Amino acid sequence: MNPVGIVGAGPAGLQTAIKLREEGFESIVMEEHDTVGYPEHCSGLVSVKGLKNLKVEPENSVQNQIYGAKIFSPNGTMIKIEKHTPVAYVLNRKEFDQDLLKKARSKGIHVATGTKLIDVRKNTMFVQTDGGRGEMRKAEFIVGADGVNSMVRQLVGIKTQKENFIHTVQSVCTGEFNDDFVELYLGDFAKKFFAWCIPINKTKAKIGLGSLLGEDIVNNYKNFLGEKFPSIRPGTAQSALIPYGLPFQGIVKDNIALVGDAAFQTKSTTGGGVIFGMRSGNVLAETIASVFKKSGKLTDYEKRLTGINRELKMHWKIRNYFNSLNNDQIDKLFKKLKEKDIEYFLEREGDMDNPSSFIGKMAKSPKYWFMAKTLLGIARS
Repeated sequence: MNPVGIVGAGPAGLQTAIKLREEGFESIVMEEHDTVGYPEHCSGLVSVKGLKNLKVEPENSVQNQIYGAKIFSPNGTMIKIEKHTPVAYVLNRKEFDQDLLKKARSKGIHVATGTKLIDVRKNTMFVQTDGGRGEMRKAEFIVGADGVNSMVRQLVGIKTQKENFIHTVQSVCTGEFNDDFVELYLGDFAKKFFAWCIPINKTKAKIGLGSLLGEDIVNNYKNFLGEKFPSIRPGTAQSALIPYGLPFQGIVKDNIALVGDAAFQTKSTTGGGVIFGMRSGNVLAETIASVFKKSGKLTDYEKRLTGINRELKMHWKIRNYFNSLNNDQIDKLFKKLKEKDIEYFLEREGDMDNPSSFIGKMAKSPKYWFMAKTLLGIARS
């Protein structure tokens, strides 16, 4: 039996390989970069609950623990959410990915860096190594975990448009920060998305913003820093794309399946994809194992994603709702929500990964009946 070929050694790809090994099956992971986890494009904000549910211990890569969030409307109205225990970790993504790599290799999984996929024909993968040499590798199944610009997604036949991506820019900045809270900013400098300040400690933070592809993101970033953080010293800025939209359907074709950012298994509210990508990797590995055991088929993967996709669809509906409002409407909404004790409600009920845990409760509360139609529409994902 040929191994499973996994293209991409990010969290989704490595978790798929690890779970496959735990199920008793072999894989080979191919990563086009020489170093797993580099370059680092992600802000690294990941929920504590999400990692615990995955049984992933991130101690080596934790830069900070976050207790809450301050969310600012365009005119500066703030909604503050605070918990008594950490709700999120700020991770060094390179170290996090490297820890997953060590775990994979400790289980005997072969991870080939500097190896780029060129083409797939049935069970044969054509790859190019760092030395420019072409090779053929056999694989029973092929997993596309190759990120936002996935080549495997193209082979499956899923096409994307520029509207399917958010362009982000981020740098590590030096200054004075409250290291207990992330800060999120809505405004014209981040059209259809937001800007953020994610503290690493009291003197360093990851500050960035995202907006629709095609906006003047460099100028918007300079203006944002000048307005909100005039005294900080920005480091070298890094730019990246993140998926923006509903999770893709039709992510299985013949012996190929997509996972993680390649499948748009990403939260449209924040752009975060680590937890959902790894959860989906577990589902995909279990599905492939069932095929090897002759108790299932690869197309079962999409059916098994129903719960995950329901949450991702809710994230997209929340994002679309905010995108439908202009700045003045967002300001008024924030003011009204504060008057209705939304901060206290979210402190008790909020969940950064699973909006289904609180959207339904909001819809049933008389305090929030002024937006009941919207809440019910989101809840019916």
